Amino acid sequence: MRAAGFTITELVLILVLIGILAAFAVPRLNIEGFERQSFARELTLALRHAQRIAIASSCAVDVTVQADGYGVGWAPGGDCGSGPLPHPSRGGAFSGTGQISSGVGTVRFDGMGRTASGAAIAVTDGPTIIVESGSGYVRS
Repeated sequence: MRAAGFTITELVLILVLIGILAAFAVPRLNIEGFERQSFARELTLALRHAQRIAIASSCAVDVTVQADGYGVGWAPGGDCGSGPLPHPSRGGAFSGTGQISSGVGTVRFDGMGRTASGAAIAVTDGPTIIVESGSGYVRS
């Protein structure tokens, strides 16, 4: 009577075939699309965090958006300080790197979390992030 199951040779052959298939499949994954979506989500959260910091401190906070990323800092001339805000989890300057195709400029949240003008920030090959004029509501 023969026992049911696989031999060690069969198992090794299957693992080798899976490895060969994985070697061809992994490079075909489009990681750039994931990175763009992640950057857009990070920028959206940075804008919302800047608005909350402005409300909590009653001081103006700027989010400077450039073609290659963004930075969050205190608005110049305010009583709360100057320079970049610290990142809430990583420490260091609160900034991010990614490609932005339009909407470059500065979004300023006043001490009430409002903006004087709206903004539409388009991440390259990704979503557009909207900051509504007046209320400062951020959506993507």
